[in-house]
Amino acid sequence: MSAPTLVSEEEILAACEEAIRLAPAEFPPTLPPSKELSGAPEWYSFEHAAWPIGESIRRVEKPRLKKNYAVLAKVAEVATYRNLRRGRQSFIMALGFVAAREFADTVAPFLSDPDVEGQVLDTLIKMKASGYTQQAVSLLHSDKAGYAVWQRSTSTGIQSPGKRRNRTSAICPGTTCPVRRAILTWSRI
Repeated sequence: MSAPTLVSEEEILAACEEAIRLAPAEFPPTLPPSKELSGAPEWYSFEHAAWPIGESIRRVEKPRLKKNYAVLAKVAEVATYRNLRRGRQSFIMALGFVAAREFADTVAPFLSDPDVEGQVLDTLIKMKASGYTQQAVSLLHSDKAGYAVWQRSTSTGIQSPGKRRNRTSAICPGTTCPVRRAILTWSRI
């Protein structure tokens, strides 16, 4: 399912309202695990419908819209609307750039939300937001399905400088975990 290309503030704000309307009034229970999703729970139809809306916002290339406070605040509102469950993932990722750093305190509490914890971590790193290392490090030892699936899907493109590689290896011996490398780099910001 693809969402239309959004080119104006009004279109983005309307898309955010549409995503919020998709959410059920009550927080829905977690669905059974899925083999196709590596043991993560199945997705609700509203999650499938909301996700491409946030993805279309994330792909907006107009700098003036990415620096527009009203747009960022509305995206953050959707990103923190718990009843959307995993439909929020793309909205959280849409905030993953330095100009949106002022919303770090808004998304950081969701580092403990298994529906979006990996996306929150990635977004905080991309924001170059400092002060969340302790919360982020707790995810390193997480056996939660949300983080585990996100970690497996994360590319190895997140690199820390080579001289820090040995320190990373001491934390996760025998692995090339990009999340661990990113947290080590991030903790120095």
